[in-house]
Amino acid sequence: MQDLFNTAPIVVKQPKRFLIDQSEYYCYDRSGNHLAHVYEVGLDGGMQALRIFAGNTAGFQRKLMVNDAWRRPRLYIEKSWALFTATTTIAHPDGRPIGYIEQDFKFFKAGFRLLDPWKRHIGTISGNFFGFDFQVSDAHEHEVARVNRQMPDIGELFTAADSYVLWPRYPNLPEPLKTLVVASGITIDLVLMEGKR
Repeated sequence: MQDLFNTAPIVVKQPKRFLIDQSEYYCYDRSGNHLAHVYEVGLDGGMQALRIFAGNTAGFQRKLMVNDAWRRPRLYIEKSWALFTATTTIAHPDGRPIGYIEQDFKFFKAGFRLLDPWKRHIGTISGNFFGFDFQVSDAHEHEVARVNRQMPDIGELFTAADSYVLWPRYPNLPEPLKTLVVASGITIDLVLMEGKR
């Protein structure tokens, strides 16, 4: 069984959901083998009720745990409350920061800055106008990965399910860039699509 941090490509899929506003993702390799389960933690009844009555929950805080195929916690992802742009913390399961993926406000384009634990710039994510293709680059603007959002199939058209394929170009990227690249396939959806109605 392959490891989430040493697999290319990584397919990130949301389960088909109706009238449920709770973040969840599954990660697979190209053959469909399970790599990780990503699920929301700390979601109490009051917040679930608030999400039901809110017209749009895109700016809400979300906390996710990433468990590998052996159900071991590997990453903690926390998207901050946001009015316009969100900061997502990528951390060890115990909460120690690995780095940050910070939304970059751009007209007609989706963009993010990749930051190390001390908020130093180590890369960028640049998306096209339609938000289907994203280029991940290091601090020297050298492409290190791509993320492609997939068109939904017929069964997904009327649900909140999205699918992404992460294509890392190099297996031996330095940390924390390597981990931020792996987390980008989840974070892009979490910030740009999750909770929008």
